Amino acid sequence: MQSPASQQRLTPGRVVLVKSQLAQDHLLGVVIKAPSANYKQYIVLVLLPELPPVLPTPSSSGAKEHAGFQILVPKSKRGFGDDYYTSASSRKGSGVVNVKLPHRGFAAGVCYEVRGVENNEFLSICSHEITIDQVGLLEDAIVGAYSKTVQQLLILKSDGNKYPPALDPVKDLKLKDIDIVEAYYKWNLLLQKMAQSKCHGCVKLDENIKMAREMKRHKEEVNALKFQMSDEALQQMPDFQGRIDVLKEIGCIDADLVVQIKGRVACEMNSGEELICTECLFENQLDGLEPEEAVAIMSAFVFQQKNTSEPSLTPKLSQAKKRLYDTATRLGELQSKFKLQVDPQEYAQENLKFGLVEVVYEWAKGTPFADICELTDVPEGMIVRTIVRLDETCREFRNAAAIMGNPALHKKMENASNAIKRDIVFAASLYITGV
Repeated sequence: MQSPASQQRLTPGRVVLVKSQLAQDHLLGVVIKAPSANYKQYIVLVLLPELPPVLPTPSSSGAKEHAGFQILVPKSKRGFGDDYYTSASSRKGSGVVNVKLPHRGFAAGVCYEVRGVENNEFLSICSHEITIDQVGLLEDAIVGAYSKTVQQLLILKSDGNKYPPALDPVKDLKLKDIDIVEAYYKWNLLLQKMAQSKCHGCVKLDENIKMAREMKRHKEEVNALKFQMSDEALQQMPDFQGRIDVLKEIGCIDADLVVQIKGRVACEMNSGEELICTECLFENQLDGLEPEEAVAIMSAFVFQQKNTSEPSLTPKLSQAKKRLYDTATRLGELQSKFKLQVDPQEYAQENLKFGLVEVVYEWAKGTPFADICELTDVPEGMIVRTIVRLDETCREFRNAAAIMGNPALHKKMENASNAIKRDIVFAASLYITGV
């Protein structure tokens, strides 16, 4: 309501809708006085939804102030001017507001209030204008002037208790923004629907609104508790669901989340990355390798050091290395496909480190420890630790072979374990056994 055209329409006598301070209903009113140098707000008379109070009959004069309300006295005790008030005063007003705002009273069975209204409190500018007596309302405070103004507003509400139609936003208010015009039309349509609601005539409106607010608050609390108890509240739930989808895709679980044989095999893998180890077994990548070659490739699962000298591998080991790396990359891409924060190349590099493949291969073939240490720049302690952990990996692969029903793989892992379990690497420690 801040456009120039809107300001021009907000003149004395213009019927308007004003925002209710209690947010229960919008108030029909009329502009009595526009802002001036002495008073910066619009002065508007609005009809209130509350019922008139039951007050004692005044003993004299046309109107009495009681508890902030101005009331009409019985006809027999009214003054001549009040009883026969018919038209606006011809006297030119001084512009002084003699009534104390907000000024309340009731007439024609309804309460009214004269109040100051800011520009942003107008909800709608109606197409109707009524005749008002600005002098009688604000300077002389004539009861008849208030009564006639209230009656004119009630006539506008008599048609099905609807608000008067609003001014056209394009033709009358000169609005050019399409979004604002559409919002204006929607807003006025909602106002009309609200006006037709039977709730506005209910004597228990305040009580029912309080009850509705309480119900809404309790529903919000219940919904908040349900959310906290639900899977959606878990920060890791999207990641969890993505991993479930990956397990379904590779066959570790079925659509009903029942663990399959592949999943049982994955559960046996503790020393290496479970998915890569499982895929390696089910793709039979170790079948064409000798026990020494198989255990050498398996060292990539347990070796931890990133930067090492490049090992010199046989063609067969190089091919096995490439195949295993491709499997890890494929699994990384699959996880990335299901929205997991996984980079395929980083996933493969982090979980497969081939720096000791040559060393383990030579050790399994029977090469002395002093000689294998010359093949790499990896410290001796790291070599020993890797080979010891590799024996545990052989045991896990052996258990997996039993689950899969693969006796050949079971035998190969047993031979591989025996091949590396020798000499100083598996010698009893003096720190543990004593002398």
